[in-house]
Amino acid sequence: MWGGVIRRNFLQNCTLVFNYATYKVMRLLFIAILSVCLIALASYIGIGKPANIVKTNVVKHSEKPVSPPTLSKKLQKKQFVLDSIFSSDFKKGVFNGCVAVSHQDTLIYQSAMGFENIVCKKNLCNESVFQLASVSKMFTAVAVLKLVEQNKLALKDNIKKYFPDFPYQNITIENLLSHTSGIPNYLYFYYHLPKQVDILTNAAVLDLLTTHKPAVYFKPGRRFQYNNTNYVLLALLVEKLSGQSFQAFVKQNIFDVCGMNNSYFFSVSDTLKNQALAFDYRKRPIGTDEFDWVVGDKGVCSTPQDMLLFGKNLFEGKVISNINEAIKPRARTGYGRFYGLGFRINPNGGDTIIFHNGWWHGYRTAFQYRKSDKTIMAILSNRLDKNVYQTARLFNALDNKSSAKEEGDSE
Repeated sequence: MWGGVIRRNFLQNCTLVFNYATYKVMRLLFIAILSVCLIALASYIGIGKPANIVKTNVVKHSEKPVSPPTLSKKLQKKQFVLDSIFSSDFKKGVFNGCVAVSHQDTLIYQSAMGFENIVCKKNLCNESVFQLASVSKMFTAVAVLKLVEQNKLALKDNIKKYFPDFPYQNITIENLLSHTSGIPNYLYFYYHLPKQVDILTNAAVLDLLTTHKPAVYFKPGRRFQYNNTNYVLLALLVEKLSGQSFQAFVKQNIFDVCGMNNSYFFSVSDTLKNQALAFDYRKRPIGTDEFDWVVGDKGVCSTPQDMLLFGKNLFEGKVISNINEAIKPRARTGYGRFYGLGFRINPNGGDTIIFHNGWWHGYRTAFQYRKSDKTIMAILSNRLDKNVYQTARLFNALDNKSSAKEEGDSE
């Protein structure tokens, strides 16, 4: 009897021990499976993931600055001061656009702030494409210098050599490139002529000059006067001598050489991805007009990153071999500055800066290249933000210098 009781209790105790051990194993297994599921879920939704996050709140950056992970402390400091300036401008409501800055061939700052499309409230991104306005003139000048390099023309050639019916005398290719021609500006004289067309093209501008012969401003070579007509004629010249459309020549000889895959020429009928559409301070979209079909004086669309590629390849001599011809002072513009062949020159106390600004409809743009340290800045706005041109403060901040008075050219 007692033996049966003892045996029965023993079996019961074994069963209890087995059940408890099984319970512990099952509980540990459940916890492990739950942990794996939570980790997988976190990875899927990106919790703790150090990727760039597009901001949807308009009071913050659309994209955070991007830089190489190996950026030195010195360059991190430069990045910080640039971000402080542009973040402050954005919060004050005086900057809507994209920026990219490289220093000695290293990207140190990149950011997108504000709206790409004000109507649908789409935010800018680092791939947003802007009309460059008069910054486009650099590309026109480089295209002409490419033809010089190919021995298809000379800077001292008279424009009548290529357009015999051109009504003005003694104007050279160099006069056109350096804005010393004295010929009338089509953006002004067009309104004083009988309106014969609803849109203008480069050929139509030449025809208006030939037909109506509006008065010149001064004799060629006498002084500098910024003039869009000069670059309209230069684009026609590129077409005549290359046998290609101006747009195709620039793409083949500049965009493709530099790897500018997000750059193209504006077309009124295009609706392309990531187009930054211009608007004013009252949040109204800015449309097109009859001048938007004309190229050479404007027309190029690009991103800040592509503009850094342009600057790097251009000044390394990979686009044209005679870049020094373009950046040699040809005419004094004011503020102690000069114009070369499609480029503005700021001696900057011996620390030369090569630059060009742009202003067209709702776009303000700036390209800056400092020779001493190969700093390149591309600042593009689609809201006519004036501080786009205030680049002295940026160079001073990079150099830990106090601010200087801003003086500059609007385009």
